Amino acid sequence: MLGKFQINRRSVLLTWLLSYLAVLLLPVLMSVIVYTQSSKTLENEINQANQSLLKQVREVMDNQFESMERLNFELTWNVRLQQFLFSGKYQIYPNELLYDLHQITQDLLLYRTSYSLIDLFYIYIANSNQVLMPDVYRDAPFAYNLIHKNGVYNYEQWLQIVNQKEFKGFIPMSRIDESGNLRNTVAYISTYRKESDKPGATNVIMVDQSRILRAIENIELFNKGHVLILNEANQVLVTSSKESVNLLKDFPFDKEMPESNMFLWEKDGLNYEVTYIKSDRSKLKYLSIIPSQLFWEKAERVRNLTYMSIFISLLGGISLTYVFLRKNYNPVRRLVTALSGKTELTGGQGYNEFRFIEQAVDHTLVEMAKIMSERKKQYHILRSNFVGRMLKGKLNEQIPVDESLATFNMQFATDDFAVIVLYVQESGTFHERIQEIGSTDPQQLMQFIITNVMEELAAQNHQGYVTEMEDSLVCLINFSAKDPEGRMEELVRISKDAQAFIMSKYHISLTLSISGIHSGINGISQAYLEALDAMEYKLVMGSKEILSYEDIHQNAAMEEADTVYYYPLQVELQLINYVKIGDFPMARQTLDEIIERNFKRSFMSVPLGRCLMLNLVSTMIKTISELGYIEDSLLIRNPRRIEKRIERLATCETIQEMQVQMTEFLEKVCEYTSNKRQQNIQQSKQRVMDERIQQIVNYINESYTDPNLNISMIGSHFDMKPAYLSKLFKDHTNEGLLDSINKTRVARAKSILDEGSRNVSDVATSVGFNDVNAFIRTFKKYEGITPGKYKEMKEE
Repeated sequence: MLGKFQINRRSVLLTWLLSYLAVLLLPVLMSVIVYTQSSKTLENEINQANQSLLKQVREVMDNQFESMERLNFELTWNVRLQQFLFSGKYQIYPNELLYDLHQITQDLLLYRTSYSLIDLFYIYIANSNQVLMPDVYRDAPFAYNLIHKNGVYNYEQWLQIVNQKEFKGFIPMSRIDESGNLRNTVAYISTYRKESDKPGATNVIMVDQSRILRAIENIELFNKGHVLILNEANQVLVTSSKESVNLLKDFPFDKEMPESNMFLWEKDGLNYEVTYIKSDRSKLKYLSIIPSQLFWEKAERVRNLTYMSIFISLLGGISLTYVFLRKNYNPVRRLVTALSGKTELTGGQGYNEFRFIEQAVDHTLVEMAKIMSERKKQYHILRSNFVGRMLKGKLNEQIPVDESLATFNMQFATDDFAVIVLYVQESGTFHERIQEIGSTDPQQLMQFIITNVMEELAAQNHQGYVTEMEDSLVCLINFSAKDPEGRMEELVRISKDAQAFIMSKYHISLTLSISGIHSGINGISQAYLEALDAMEYKLVMGSKEILSYEDIHQNAAMEEADTVYYYPLQVELQLINYVKIGDFPMARQTLDEIIERNFKRSFMSVPLGRCLMLNLVSTMIKTISELGYIEDSLLIRNPRRIEKRIERLATCETIQEMQVQMTEFLEKVCEYTSNKRQQNIQQSKQRVMDERIQQIVNYINESYTDPNLNISMIGSHFDMKPAYLSKLFKDHTNEGLLDSINKTRVARAKSILDEGSRNVSDVATSVGFNDVNAFIRTFKKYEGITPGKYKEMKEE
């Protein structure tokens, strides 16, 4: 049975097969992922465990090595030893040398008792070539033979070790114990800093490797592989096995160790897992080298178990997949066979059984939806057309009204009707929001919202039908039989609720006009005309209002039949003059008084309101024409800008809008004219001051020969206070008045001296100086030389 559909790539059989395989492979894939993550986690835990064990070794060893450093510290700062090495007293008291040596050895004996974990320590004295040990001191050769003579290194090599300059650190050494056996040790060498003409010394502190290995032999890491302790020069201080030394002969210290504290190392065809850490306290390196096969033993067992479980899961899953495919496909095949003979659709080659069933059902539903959609679309269009013809009074007389109402599912409860016209005043915010969302046509959506809101509000107590008429929406209200006296209040309520709701929710501002109440189908067109007439009064009553036809005409009947408006020539001239002098507050007050008197204190018809608007616009045109220099301003440098402003004023839909536009325009024009007027006043003042300064300069040129010429004399001549005159002259010329007098006299004196016929005294008298010395000082101040010198230069 299954073989028949094997070549059909679109068959549900193949889909199910892939689905079952996906369900089967999902846990397998999850197992692989879990295994991968678990393997990484296990590897990390093994590495961390290995590092932790190595850190444990480090802590144990650092404590041991720290005791060696403490002993070195106490030896170095021993008072007797410091006095012995650096005091120089034995040049004066040579007999005390042996006694002090004995005392130092006794101190060393106390240190040996305190540091029981230290196997051997001594102090090498370079100056006397002696070795100080606990309770005894020996010559260096004898001490070497006693402690170190074992064939590992000779006496000269030992001397090189203990005579290093400023060395401090751990090195591998060997010693001979009390039984004569050779023991490998870790030695801490610390040399004393040598000073001029003073002997040096070296502390040698040793701990046997066997003691160190006993301290760490119970740690698990010690039994798995090779554990080594290296100094900073990568010398092996301690090792857990003899093979470790040979293993390290080719170890890549410089290549691997700076990069990672854990890495894989291959030697002689075998892989080793290498872990190392450094001690911040002792500066030593702790190294662990474990064969990879032993290191990853647990991880390998987990890997084999995972592979086996995946294989068993795949084998069982494939078997179950075959069984379920065979069981589930039979009902689908029978259903497809039954539908194939009862529909126009054909599966064709490579069809999908479920897709075939879906197409058969969708084909039927789509046909039904098309029929319903066309019917609904035509229904709304025809109903709106029918309501529009009722509003215009153009019903088809050949078709009964009742039949048309039944066709469009409309049923009037009474014969009383009213009309509400809705004019969209502002919808910019709504359009921006809809465009940001990327929805359908904003205008169509806005009409849909207003239509639904109005019809729902009207349906609360009455019936309402909304249609589009030109650039407005019109709502036909059919009243119910209850509360006939409160129908006008009901219309106002519906209008206010609609206006407030649409503004608050959708930011669409509406102006609504309400007709009177009329009876009969023929009265609908009359109500529509009344609502349009009321909407015209938006000009004088303002936008975003609710305009009632009955209220407007009641107010018109109560007022006297005014055929004029208040705007006398005298007021117009005042407004023009205020603009010319740039008095914006008074110009705005005059404009506000005109509008207040015409529109707030009495009722004005729409025609008169339009005439007043045009008259105000005419006033602005005349004012701008009389201000000829205004075209030089940055405000109105382009003549088209004036025309555009006038156009905006003339096309205002309401008096309030025109008032705002005209006030803004008045402010800009008044600001420019005021600035221009102030500029003219300043220029006039400047011309007067320039003339007065020139008069003062002329007076000085005429009177410089008068010895009494000074600031007071000039002030008296011009009827001005001397201090004010001096300040005024300096502000306009940047030169003091007295300096100007002296410069005039010096210039005239130079002209006389150039003639060469008169002496300095005569020249001083002729230019207004009574004292020749004062003349000489003044001349030198402005010319840099005396008058006599100037005369000599001219004669030469």
